[in-house]
Amino acid sequence: MASIHMPTLWTSTLTAAIILIVAVVSKWLRKPKSFNLPVVGADKEDVNTLKTRYVQEADALLREGYEKFKDAMFQVITPDGLRVFLPRKFAHDLKEYNRHEASGMKALADRHIGHYTTIDHESDIMLGAIKIDLNRHLGTFVGDVEHEVAHCFETQFPACDDWTPIDLHDKLLRIVAQASARIFVGYPMCRNEEWLDCSTKFATDVMTGGEKLKQWHPYLRPIAQYFVPEMTRIRGDHQRALDLLLPELNRRLAEPADSNASVHNDMIQWMQDRARKTGDKSFDSKELANLQMLTATAAIHTTRLAIIHTLYDLAARPEYVEPLRDEILQVTKDSNGILQKQHLTQMRLLDSFMKESQRHSPPSVATFQRKAMIPITLSNGFRIPAGTIVQCNTNILDEAPPEWGDPHAFDGFRFYKLRTRSPEDVNRFQFASTTYDSMQFGFGRDACPGRFFASNQIKIILAYILSHYDIKFEDGVVGRPKNFMFEVNVLADPTKMVLFKKIR
Repeated sequence: MASIHMPTLWTSTLTAAIILIVAVVSKWLRKPKSFNLPVVGADKEDVNTLKTRYVQEADALLREGYEKFKDAMFQVITPDGLRVFLPRKFAHDLKEYNRHEASGMKALADRHIGHYTTIDHESDIMLGAIKIDLNRHLGTFVGDVEHEVAHCFETQFPACDDWTPIDLHDKLLRIVAQASARIFVGYPMCRNEEWLDCSTKFATDVMTGGEKLKQWHPYLRPIAQYFVPEMTRIRGDHQRALDLLLPELNRRLAEPADSNASVHNDMIQWMQDRARKTGDKSFDSKELANLQMLTATAAIHTTRLAIIHTLYDLAARPEYVEPLRDEILQVTKDSNGILQKQHLTQMRLLDSFMKESQRHSPPSVATFQRKAMIPITLSNGFRIPAGTIVQCNTNILDEAPPEWGDPHAFDGFRFYKLRTRSPEDVNRFQFASTTYDSMQFGFGRDACPGRFFASNQIKIILAYILSHYDIKFEDGVVGRPKNFMFEVNVLADPTKMVLFKKIR
């Protein structure tokens, strides 16, 4: 019996020893990279306290940096080491660099150690499908997306005949995933439960697995990744995506060729067409499945969060509901309430409310970030070495232009009023606009390519909710619940429920 248990005992002992050695060496090797710049809080708090503050209240920490150093650069101590933050004005220096010189995507991938979590994978095929094909066809999808949204509310939501608490984080995840999948993989794949589960869980595994693996020094991550369960699941997510996608791809291959028109109008088809036109031999079914996972990760969770923030702001300020509802009824009156592409651009009050909500609750308090792929010298002479990530402190409300009015007040129709000042302003100040004063979607040549898609999705879902439900916070909630911070990410309080009641 002893001989049977010895291998197991030996394996367990060896594993424990490796973990202990790796942990000790990891701590010893961790040496943060530094520049000759001031460090926020270093004069009064220890390193571990500042790391914790960055994780839990990065917004307050960056505010301190702004108030102390104003238009100067500074550093913040993070669990990943020191991070350089630039005043907003330096976005002008960086905005014209292309993604091969200063990459926002590479900066994001590094934050989630994309080499291991598999998101450090830029593809010209994927970017072309989003920037060109997706944006070109957005108007043709309004009816299809609205249909999927209605289907989700009918099948996933309770009846809501009386006030019913809804977990928005859970329900909207499904709605956004299915609505997005209608464009990404087409019908009927967009209603495949396993596909929706796979595409939503992949992002969770990436974020959770990345945070766990970041606790280890980079030299030790090749070994440490095998001790992080989410890293194993990420590899499984990719295989599962391929297994689920293959029957759909084979079904399409078996369809009779039609030389007059494209049978499918979705991301699968666009990517395949681009690979065929460019002669990219590396693009196969496995690559297509991987890109589908990356596209879903980029689209689903940020869109869901923007909708939750907007609904929290509406529930806290019910005086905005009727004007928004009236606008929806007015623009759709000639189509029996059915949304069409022109209606989304005509919903200027809703667009304004969305933008104001995002101004107060952006996806991140440092939405302009770049990884220098080449050495870059800023206008003040500061040199950014290749491989360095810099971010702009983009959520200082005091920096809003004076003509915007009180920067700290919540004015849901702020941007509607700005757009109606003159004919020149009609197409400015929109939710998806990227300007020096509105960097929520980035700024410059490497701004978020899917922002127009996100804007449409959010409007369609909010229009459906406003047209079919009254909403309010559960009893005991006073005002707008305070957001949570996770590093620079701004999260809506998941403990608060919004009550829904169907309009009769």
